[in-house]
Amino acid sequence: MLSRRSLLGTLTLAGCASKPNNTFAGYAFVAARDSGDIALVNLAAFSLEKKRIRTAGPPLRLLDLPGEDALFAVSANGVLEEVELSGARIRRRAKLEFLPASLRLSQDLSLLWGLSEDGRQLRVHTRDSLDAKRRFTLPASAHAVATSPETPHAAAALEHSVLIWDHLDQPEPRVAQLGEPVNQIRFLKNGSVVVAAQEAAQQLTLIDTATARVIVKLPLPIRPENLCFNADGGQLFLSGEGLDGVVVVYPFQSQVASTLLSGKDPGPMAACAQPPFLFVTSPSTDTVSVLDIRTQKLAAVVAVGTEPRCVVITPDNSMALVLNQRSGDMAIIRLANIVSKRHKTAPLFTMIPVGSAPVDAVVRSFAV
Repeated sequence: MLSRRSLLGTLTLAGCASKPNNTFAGYAFVAARDSGDIALVNLAAFSLEKKRIRTAGPPLRLLDLPGEDALFAVSANGVLEEVELSGARIRRRAKLEFLPASLRLSQDLSLLWGLSEDGRQLRVHTRDSLDAKRRFTLPASAHAVATSPETPHAAAALEHSVLIWDHLDQPEPRVAQLGEPVNQIRFLKNGSVVVAAQEAAQQLTLIDTATARVIVKLPLPIRPENLCFNADGGQLFLSGEGLDGVVVVYPFQSQVASTLLSGKDPGPMAACAQPPFLFVTSPSTDTVSVLDIRTQKLAAVVAVGTEPRCVVITPDNSMALVLNQRSGDMAIIRLANIVSKRHKTAPLFTMIPVGSAPVDAVVRSFAV
């Protein structure tokens, strides 16, 4: 949690003293790719701060460091920068020659796992010093990395296989041969299973982490382009080409549960813990569909900005922040305004300009 006093020394918190009841007290740090910086949005005052954090290159991703006064910004040129949140400044930077999209933090936040720019090495750096700790030479070029949320496991996706490590000191990975091309990989929350999304085959393959054996191959009615777990990790939601809907998978039961109708051309998603809502972007229609996970029905459709491609939920589950890539703004949906009724619409609370092509965001609260 950020100190409000330290933020006051750097940022103007206009309106915070008279913020409405039930308003989240905190900031959204928004990576604006084409603006080349990070915008700061005061979520108590619903205003954009004048101060922006300039990055070394176009920021593509923000890696949160929960409980610390920092996050990592990953730029398109491979530069990694540690951002001090309370001071809204770059604390340090390093050129680590990672493939930007591949970078992942270990479950204890002590290690950075990522692929070399040519994909032929899996590199592990310590987070504190950013020094290289291990380098694993891969049998072929890899394109994706996953780390387990609760265990030291890590994995890398090659074209037709997945390599699995139990921990940093394991000399050689176990190999799961899958046959069909692999696009994305994820670990289940407890690290027991690797989930491999295979778009061309339209299937989801579950791999046992301990043995690297295939548990099951689940055929899908879509290309699994977008993956999103619910809060406890017990449900996995998939969207992609092939259906204007979301496929629900129960990964611990190794089964496809259902298909939920959503907006046209569903894109990236985000799940809220309470109330149990799934927010599904529709970049082609400039809307977000809100699905009730409990009833598996459409709760509302919200018109947002142009080309929404990222949704972030505030820590208190009070708001969904939608980043609209083409219009360069952030739409704020208050969950309290989503009420199931005959006409499935919900009002948009407000829109805040954040810069050109917003692509990622981290939300932090501050002490009041």
